[in-house]
Amino acid sequence: MINKIRRAVRRLQIKVHHARSKFDIVIQDKIPHIKINEKYQKSVKWILRILTVIGIVSSIIAFSTWYYSLIFSIVMFLVEQIFEQIIFTHTIMLVQPLPQNWDGSKWTGMIMATNERDLFLGFGFSDKTVGMDFFNTLFAWNEDKDVNDGNIQLSLVQEDRENYSVHIYPTFERDFVKENFQLHEKLFDKRENAGKELEVLVTQMCFCKVFPISPTCAYNCLKNNTQNIYIQLFDTSRVDENDPTTYYDVSPMDDRTILFKKITVCQRKDLDKEQNPLEYYNVPKY
Repeated sequence: MINKIRRAVRRLQIKVHHARSKFDIVIQDKIPHIKINEKYQKSVKWILRILTVIGIVSSIIAFSTWYYSLIFSIVMFLVEQIFEQIIFTHTIMLVQPLPQNWDGSKWTGMIMATNERDLFLGFGFSDKTVGMDFFNTLFAWNEDKDVNDGNIQLSLVQEDRENYSVHIYPTFERDFVKENFQLHEKLFDKRENAGKELEVLVTQMCFCKVFPISPTCAYNCLKNNTQNIYIQLFDTSRVDENDPTTYYDVSPMDDRTILFKKITVCQRKDLDKEQNPLEYYNVPKY
């Protein structure tokens, strides 16, 4: 089931690059099929009726030479076969929790901290409203728990020698996705929807931003890390980029933390499009 969800979401990610496309071409049983939303079903039926009428009318039309008739018949046959391979999709859209006051410009940095026992990765925000909204969204993804058990994916990806990107988003393993997928699959009556296929898509936010690489940046500190990591929110409103003496003038904005037992830290060339499709397809501009 999870693989079905992953395939659906990967298709959604690919569609980001082909937003104007109204159909997908897929291979089923070694035969190419066109997948199109059920709202176009009436239009397709009318096209098939028109093709049938054209076929009937053409049977009484005398072409000047026999091969014109043959070519016309072959073209009509191929067009009709294409339309007969259409699979109509009944689409359900699941929406993961979204932020209410997002402003990426207020996400100003990543902070590494330790209490000599635990390791903390801080998300630095210069605006408390935006920062708290961001952190509340993470907790919503994690079902308000303080230990991340596969609900949230966090990745640090080296883009080039000077920059790395941070990606954080809800996963397809969340109970919300799995339970709703099962529910809609159960409610989908295949007898009433003969010839249709259920397609469950997921809409979600992926927070992503690029930061400069330095010897003490989060990417370099964590690329060989084996410890658990606590995610925390930090206030960077007193930091002035033009004044290095303020770089450490940060403090926790919220006492809550989320424990991550695993994060992804790698170079872009090492990303796996099957395991990390959002990071793979989402190449940030900087």
